Amino acid sequence: MLPEEKARVIIDRMFEEAGWKVVDRSGYAPNMTAVAIREGLMKGNREADYFLFLNGKAVGILEAKRVETDINSDVVKEQAALYTRSCPSWCQAWFPKEPLPIAYVANSKEIMFYNTRKSNSDFEYCNKIHRPKEIARMLGLQDDYVGLPTLNPKGLRDCQYEAITELEKSFRAGESRALMVLATGAGKTYTACLASYRMLAFTPMRRVLFLVDRNNLGKQAENEFGTFRLTENGDPFNTIFAVNRLKSAKIPSDSNVVISTIQRLFSLLKGEEIEDDDADDGYDEDCIGEFPENPSLPSDFFDMIIIDECHRSIYGNWRRVLDYFSKAKLIGLTATPVPETKAFFNGNIIVNYTLEKSIVDGVNVDARVYRIKTEVTENGGAILENEKVKKVTRYTGKVEDVCNKETKNYTREELNRSIINPAQIKLILETYRDAVYKEMFTEPQREPNMDYLPKTLIFALNENHATNIVRIAKEVFKREDDRFVQKITYSAGDSNELIRQFRNEKDFRIAVTCTLVATGTDIKPLEVVMFMRDVASEPLYIQMKGRGVRTIGDEQLRNVTPNAYSKDCFFLVDAVGVTEHEKTIVSPSDGAVTKIVSLKELLEKITHGNVSDDYLRLLASRLSRISKKCEENDREKFVSLAHQSMMEIASDIFKAFEDNLLPEYDNVNEPNTERKALVRNIANHPEARDFLLILNAGFIETLMPGEDTLISKGFSQEEAQSTTAAFEDYCKNHKDEIEALRIIYNNQGEPLTYSMLKDLENKLKLANSKFNTSLLWNSYAIINSHRVKHSSTIEEKEALTNIIQLVRYAFHQIEQLESLYPSAKQYFNLWHGQVWRSITAEQIELMRQVLNYIASNGYCTITDIKENDKTQAAQLIRAFGNKDTANEALSSLSQFIIYRKIA
Repeated sequence: MLPEEKARVIIDRMFEEAGWKVVDRSGYAPNMTAVAIREGLMKGNREADYFLFLNGKAVGILEAKRVETDINSDVVKEQAALYTRSCPSWCQAWFPKEPLPIAYVANSKEIMFYNTRKSNSDFEYCNKIHRPKEIARMLGLQDDYVGLPTLNPKGLRDCQYEAITELEKSFRAGESRALMVLATGAGKTYTACLASYRMLAFTPMRRVLFLVDRNNLGKQAENEFGTFRLTENGDPFNTIFAVNRLKSAKIPSDSNVVISTIQRLFSLLKGEEIEDDDADDGYDEDCIGEFPENPSLPSDFFDMIIIDECHRSIYGNWRRVLDYFSKAKLIGLTATPVPETKAFFNGNIIVNYTLEKSIVDGVNVDARVYRIKTEVTENGGAILENEKVKKVTRYTGKVEDVCNKETKNYTREELNRSIINPAQIKLILETYRDAVYKEMFTEPQREPNMDYLPKTLIFALNENHATNIVRIAKEVFKREDDRFVQKITYSAGDSNELIRQFRNEKDFRIAVTCTLVATGTDIKPLEVVMFMRDVASEPLYIQMKGRGVRTIGDEQLRNVTPNAYSKDCFFLVDAVGVTEHEKTIVSPSDGAVTKIVSLKELLEKITHGNVSDDYLRLLASRLSRISKKCEENDREKFVSLAHQSMMEIASDIFKAFEDNLLPEYDNVNEPNTERKALVRNIANHPEARDFLLILNAGFIETLMPGEDTLISKGFSQEEAQSTTAAFEDYCKNHKDEIEALRIIYNNQGEPLTYSMLKDLENKLKLANSKFNTSLLWNSYAIINSHRVKHSSTIEEKEALTNIIQLVRYAFHQIEQLESLYPSAKQYFNLWHGQVWRSITAEQIELMRQVLNYIASNGYCTITDIKENDKTQAAQLIRAFGNKDTANEALSSLSQFIIYRKIA
């Protein structure tokens, strides 16, 4: 390398360390933040060694010299000064009518700096190139984002790097809202920390609001801000900027980042007291009330608002909270955007990193679906005449054992809502227990130790259902302790602590939840997600399914699941058909949402004479619905209390409106005689109103013990056939353009090297996230189990040469799908045992040492071996006499192991 080139390498690094991006002229783009263009073109066809731009406008130059050149010489300084006066007219400049303000001269050891706008100044020595923020401050540049240094991709995933760079481009272009679509596990919170740090450190922004979906996620975010160290000096974020989670009705004055739910923030704006609990989780429109006339915070209090899980929190009345902070930049984070989300952010999607992309990149793992079908789950059942049930009155909590008077059928929709069949829950859990080590974790076979059952998350329909699952799971798994299976619900205590224990502790194996763990919660060792409730919403389903996708290191996994090998997929156990139907994307309400009136509130208001049109119509609708869902004896009891049936009262109200018989309602203080007459049987009989509330809340009937039968269990044949068919089509359609496919298809014994197989592996993953070796192998096993041999060791499972066998099977070149790895030793003995082959004991031993490499990775040469073990390569060359002979032996053995033929 020439001295000038060496100097340039060092100067390039100095620019990059100061936050500048170094590019050639052809690599420049005006939306880059801080750029040093190599050989920048100046007036008169001159070229500055480095032409400096901030936010698309020229700001200076650097003249580079070889190390022995005196940069303090008049000749060098005058050359640099000349370039400051040579800014071409066709490029934008910060001071277009003046010389460029910044000039550097440097060799690889010294730097001098000159500010041309400073009177009576000259070049002076400095110890580094200035950061963009320092130059912006020095020159008084009026641009909020001019001080942002170029982002260094080191330590970031590609999607995070893209998100931040595109966000900053978007803000520089004048956009006020931006949406980041990042798959579960892609590091949304880390990205939010980085965005917050860069805006607080390098722009005039002084306060950021981070809105979280739930309070327990706020605590997680607070911890992540505390551990974030991608800062200029590597110090934790919270030692540079003050991070405060909203815990009371006052925000500390020094806060730079405030973490809160939107509900808690609204309480703050109203001046209400705030308690640090989970009571404000959820987006109940009834809770919001009127927006305060004099909010406790000014509308410009926050410079930027980052909205996590923004597909949930930006609609209806809650949107008014965001609209109030009208001057703040808004950033949305979600893995599951709906059309309304995209519209709210003006279609400005700055990154779209899907779950499929994350699986291809190895950020997440894919799911294998294991389906369990039972008769009751699929078709409902019946409570027979004289069958005993435990009946719970929801409204009062009263529990009684009753004998069913007549046979009545129940639907699958009523199951685990109003009807509990313990036999159905037990059958599902028993089926899972029996399959987990016999059908799921078999590659390689995991030790069938129920103490280390793979971490399993079960989604229940409701709190009562979750309680029943925990109780029955203890029976199924023969556990008497309270650790093995536990609920993680709002009623179960400290949810953050329970999640921490489930994530880290060996004795907590099954967690049962409703929706508390459905979004945002990171549990990397989770290997099974079981749906014992159906889900209609596509975004919610993706979020729930996403709990299982996180990757984890093998040792980290074994710390909590000692009998595990690795996590290259997770199992989705579908006990309700959640994977088999189309989901819906429910459009959130746009604008204010009408407050829902509870039946109790409605009855009270009507009793006090508030008989408006809306309330009368609402009462009639509620009475009709309650009458239809309750049983005949309940309807009869209501008549005995109110002296009129529910349907008669409802019909009278509807008919009065239809016939236009009612005088106009003005207010509650008017007589309203005709209207009151319609509801007097309810207003005058408190017992009837109480009974209505009981009927409205409903009953839960638990069969003792109930019955159910298994219809089927196992992996999806349809999905396996679809995956393998697509794989075979891909192999057929690309056999002429992908080298490894061509060689395998031709089957002429050409070398199949590690690099060829890795190239094929990467192309398959890019083509389809399901084209990974393990999933394809399992898919063929589902279709033809007798023709597919499962792996017995982790080495066998992870052998790269398994791709060769899969492609051969797809091309119908082999009838049995089995790895080359386990039989390699047998074929090695055949190879060196041939009577005509002259080979020494030393040579045999050395070749035996490379056998596993060939069986796992394909053909190898002395050069390949040398990259991993120079000593081994030297021993082979010495044993065989020279490199060429050693390579011939390696080629011969590779040919025999991979093609089963003599070279």
